[in-house]
Amino acid sequence: MSLKRAFYRTGDAICDEILGLLEKFANETLAKQDRFRVGVSGGSLADILCEGMSDLRSDFSKWQIFFCDERVVPVSDKESTWGIFKRDLLANCDNIPESVFFPVNASLEVNEAAADYERTIRKAFALEKPEDVPSFDLLILGIGPDGHTASLFPGHPLLEEKKKMIAPIENSPKPPPKRVTMTLPLINNAKVCLFGAQGRGKAEMLKRIVADRDKSLPATLVDPPRGELIFVACDEAASLIEGDPFPRS
Repeated sequence: MSLKRAFYRTGDAICDEILGLLEKFANETLAKQDRFRVGVSGGSLADILCEGMSDLRSDFSKWQIFFCDERVVPVSDKESTWGIFKRDLLANCDNIPESVFFPVNASLEVNEAAADYERTIRKAFALEKPEDVPSFDLLILGIGPDGHTASLFPGHPLLEEKKKMIAPIENSPKPPPKRVTMTLPLINNAKVCLFGAQGRGKAEMLKRIVADRDKSLPATLVDPPRGELIFVACDEAASLIEGDPFPRS
């Protein structure tokens, strides 16, 4: 079976493409099953989702929204991704119930917060065996200036994690230092991994990930063997990538 890989250039901005793909995958999934399970990220991708998600045509009561990573800070802290969605999405719309979100319990100590979130995910997916790994319908991932994704950073021991689906990190090179993150075994078991890259500042890193396949970069290690891998980039972010990096055979 050939791997499903795609690279989309979107002109000036990526927001419409990201939101369109989210709506597409949600409704295709709900045509086949009764739940759509998606993982979201913070930063500029959270801003895109908060601005446009409530306009999507989908049955949000059947969504389950998780977090690819989270900073272990109070929800009122500007660094809290769950806080961003509460303030900028849920407070401004009435068609997405808060109950579809599954936030990290950031009031817990970081190790317990990670273990608790893994239990939350296992319960939502009705997994009984400890070796079972859930398969998210879609994970929406960002790319940091150092090539990190979620809270998986270059050279960090968590890149070698094989057993935990959700792991704590107490020494993040990017503040705040305490975080909870999905690990590569969980990310790479998703049905679709969708990256968004906006701005010329992402151009060199995106080239290293997509064209050069630099395995020292965590984002390059996202390569779901049974799923789709999609990159959405504005023209400036894609400026150093020639042609289609994933040509059809």
